[in-house]
Amino acid sequence: MVFETFIALVAFLALAYAGTTRYLQTKLVDKKAMEEMQSESKRLSKEFDDAKKSGNQKRIDEAMKQQMEFLPKMNKVMMGQMKMMFVVLFVFAAFMWVVGYLDPSVQDDIKLNMSDDGSGCDQKAGDGIYSACYKLEGTNYGKWTALVKAYESGVEMGSNETYFIYKSDGIDTYVDAAKGQPISVETDKQLYETGETIVMYASPPAAADNVQVTLSNGTYFSVELPFTIPVFNVKTIYQPYWWFIFISIIASLGSTLVMSVIQKKGGKKA
Repeated sequence: MVFETFIALVAFLALAYAGTTRYLQTKLVDKKAMEEMQSESKRLSKEFDDAKKSGNQKRIDEAMKQQMEFLPKMNKVMMGQMKMMFVVLFVFAAFMWVVGYLDPSVQDDIKLNMSDDGSGCDQKAGDGIYSACYKLEGTNYGKWTALVKAYESGVEMGSNETYFIYKSDGIDTYVDAAKGQPISVETDKQLYETGETIVMYASPPAAADNVQVTLSNGTYFSVELPFTIPVFNVKTIYQPYWWFIFISIIASLGSTLVMSVIQKKGGKKA
């Protein structure tokens, strides 16, 4: 699957997700009940405030009694809202699974085990510096990334990523931010030619018992936007899930605006 097709597919899935969540909101959330609850809550709060200002204890007690009687009704409506949120989260997770499963930039990844036993390209056993080697062949020229993850008893301790250039020059230096416990990652040099062997080094936490590196094989997700997203100062989206979230937010905001305009026009005609 070519990247252009995948980018369009993720956008389509995001639109489908936005439409699905709006449909679920209309089916699982009683909008009228929510509005009535909010209105009643405001009324009771005002009544309680007025009662306190009046200093009339009987009036204050009555206002508190009304608020206590209102709580079960409010909780019932809120539980309906929570139910909708759980359903939406489940749907979101399902869409994210599909996006991750179809991501072509992951399907050709190269995964290697790093070692600290003095064999292969590892210079010294037990020095805490793990190493791995890979011979660069093929024509996937450009920026490659090397993502290192450290594990202890199967549990991920942290990760860090670096990049290098295979044959062709590149100005894109983006890598994912480090996560968890600190891990230093580097390569023996920055630029490689066909047939050369890249040597990768990582210094994970001392408790790590398994260190792995994933090479991107020169393919990674990237969408260049025609504008810069304000506040975040982002013009390029590098992960399919961020692209999905971005499109779904735009679609949700757009549909909300359209529905608001339609309702206003309907109100004027009435």
